[in-house]
Amino acid sequence: MPRKLCAYGFDCRSMMMDYNLEAEDCPNKNVCGLITTLTEEEQVELYQAQLENNQRIVVRVRMNERQAASHLLTTRGCPQTTETLGLISALERLKSEISLLESAIEELNDGYIAPREVEAHRYIVKRPYGAYEYNKLASKKAIFEPQKEEDKVKVIHLSKDQDKRNIIGRYGIERRNKLLAIKTKIESAIALINETTEMSNYDLIDEKVARKITNIEH
Repeated sequence: MPRKLCAYGFDCRSMMMDYNLEAEDCPNKNVCGLITTLTEEEQVELYQAQLENNQRIVVRVRMNERQAASHLLTTRGCPQTTETLGLISALERLKSEISLLESAIEELNDGYIAPREVEAHRYIVKRPYGAYEYNKLASKKAIFEPQKEEDKVKVIHLSKDQDKRNIIGRYGIERRNKLLAIKTKIESAIALINETTEMSNYDLIDEKVARKITNIEH
């Protein structure tokens, strides 16, 4: 003879902590079949076993239909958590990567950083006795502090290729380029995080489930 099952789908043995219990002997057998007929305001009273001071006791709990469904699925549906799904470890990795990024940015901040739209150029100076290559830091706008003029200037001369002024100036351009590229990546990451935060909105989950059920019904 087939074993009888709970009319709602509960695991009677687990619910009552009696692993020899059959559904026809469950104290909830006359109530579980009524759960799907409840209105949103109505509740049923169910018996449920729990441990208290290592003693099994049976208590009465009141549930509406949503609470009953949640109880069923959290006891039988192999429930997961943010930890078992890997979100906690993913967040920890994210925090670790952010910390490493902060350190890297701090290192790049140590030294000269060129302004936007400033580039280094090599130019040739011709003399009667030969041609000489020099370098300069150039801007389209006069933003540099002057050496002797009263107004700001567009150019800082950096001398020859191996001159430290030229090397540091070009380092400054590379630092700026790398920092701006990092900033772009960070802004993209922020947009993704904002999108992810919106995904966690519980109301959106309700709407999505409702749409899927509606599509199934049609």
